[in-house]
Amino acid sequence: MLKEHALDEMRDLYLDNLDLHPRTVKAYESNINRYIIYLKRNNIKEPKRSTIIKYKRFMLNQKLSYRTVRKRVIVLKNFYKWLRLSVREFALDEKYLYDISEGIRNESDNTSFAKEPLTLEEAQFLATTAKERATTIVGKRNYCIVLLMITTGLRVIEVSRALKSDFRKYRGLEVLYIHGKGRHVKEEFVKVSDEVKQVIDEYLFLRSDKNPYLFTNHHNYNHNDQLSPYAIEHAIKKLLVDTKLYSKKVTPHSLRHTCAVLNLESGGSIQATQMLLRHRNISTTLIYAHNVFRITDQSVERISGNLFKGVKEDDKEYK
Repeated sequence: MLKEHALDEMRDLYLDNLDLHPRTVKAYESNINRYIIYLKRNNIKEPKRSTIIKYKRFMLNQKLSYRTVRKRVIVLKNFYKWLRLSVREFALDEKYLYDISEGIRNESDNTSFAKEPLTLEEAQFLATTAKERATTIVGKRNYCIVLLMITTGLRVIEVSRALKSDFRKYRGLEVLYIHGKGRHVKEEFVKVSDEVKQVIDEYLFLRSDKNPYLFTNHHNYNHNDQLSPYAIEHAIKKLLVDTKLYSKKVTPHSLRHTCAVLNLESGGSIQATQMLLRHRNISTTLIYAHNVFRITDQSVERISGNLFKGVKEDDKEYK
């Protein structure tokens, strides 16, 4: 096994020149490190195009999801592309002029089926169960989170980052300013319904701590600590498991998808749903719309009805 690798130095140089959020840089570092560890363990000093293909197969054999493999390959492709473009600027070895990741096919990532939304009845059942368990301050907190995510489509990380002071009045309406995905400042907001705001106010009224975050774990003496994304996912997952709604397709992130589908099914337009979920590209919103239209479309029923009508008539003729 190799103890050192030339890519260790290249990785550090790359990360130092990434103009991204610190959390994103940390994620890139973690993904590149996994690749370098793979090279060291297999004594690969000079990786080739075939090396990345084998590494991709290795990850799939480890039962990693296609989405995870896709993300890691994208990071590697960005890394090697940067090396190719930076050879002269940083006087790198000219071997990096050849991008060994170029043309590597990534795994299909059909986001339309990555996570399934809850139906209206399932969402109501989940919210009712959360409400029934809101007999403690932790239970009330979890009830608030479920309502907030289903009605606004907030991501788990956005819920984790929310501060009590992020609630404002905008044209007489309650809004919550959020630290969105890939953003450095809280420049976006979501509307919060009167019903959900009332539940949140009742939860905050019971809070005696000086923690600035909207949600806290209530088990930590550090009064400036936020409720981590992991803790939020764990709390929602437990509710999903207890209501027998949890599966590989239905996870805490499904609450965001549920928000989109419920809006479309209740008559909301594609454009309104795009604004609700703050999608930069409407093609992302169209994924939800296509799934809703597929389910509500009666084509299969029409074809099946005509088919079996003919089958029954034929049966009569042969009898």
